[in-house]
Amino acid sequence: MSSDPTVRSDGAPRVAIVAALQSECASLRRHSAAPWFVTQSGPGEQRAAAAATRAVGAGARVLVSWGLAGGLTADLAPGTVVVPRRVISLDGEAFHTDAVWHSRLVELADELAVHVGDVLTVPTALESPDDKRAAAQRCDAVAVDMESAAIARVAAGARVPFVALRVVFDGLLDSLPRGAEQWLDEHGRRRLAPALRAVGDLRQWGALVTLVRRYRVASGALEKLAGALARRRVFALDLPSARRAER
Repeated sequence: MSSDPTVRSDGAPRVAIVAALQSECASLRRHSAAPWFVTQSGPGEQRAAAAATRAVGAGARVLVSWGLAGGLTADLAPGTVVVPRRVISLDGEAFHTDAVWHSRLVELADELAVHVGDVLTVPTALESPDDKRAAAQRCDAVAVDMESAAIARVAAGARVPFVALRVVFDGLLDSLPRGAEQWLDEHGRRRLAPALRAVGDLRQWGALVTLVRRYRVASGALEKLAGALARRRVFALDLPSARRAER
């Protein structure tokens, strides 16, 4: 067995997958023998950065941003897996994902719908098609989330490889119910009361029905993606980029 606590007994680097929500972590945690550990950060950049920092302190040699995202282009359907080459913050700061790990993840296209394009990180959810179009025009990203840039920033500071895997939840033309962010607590767990209030508002029923349909598709894609990563042992590979990060 290796004497280095940051490396598994099979010699593979420890991979930390950071996800904001309890529901996003569930698909990963079903694969208990997989070569990764999962940390649930709660929503937003500050919490994601704190979780990523803790993961590096615990010995992570690769950081992965995982979870759902909003689509910013009309051709990006819910359930599509976005594997970005770059993640971009709202102020224009860009972080490149690790090229070697990225190329391995793109190979998942032989069994999943995979799209390569930039992901934008924003401080609050984009609830309307107009908000999404404005964001896409600003930085030419194909999807949007609330955590990836923060995780990438920590990875850059720690000099460890970083990649992101995001599944499209809501499409460009979908509107989120007003105040949907309030349905989650600071730990990324569901809050029942705000969701029930939205159900009681007849004006939001159309958006809610669409949201439920989109969630079923996206959560199913997350399950398939986690299964593919575990079955193909993508993160068990001793890739050159991971070895470089140890030096």
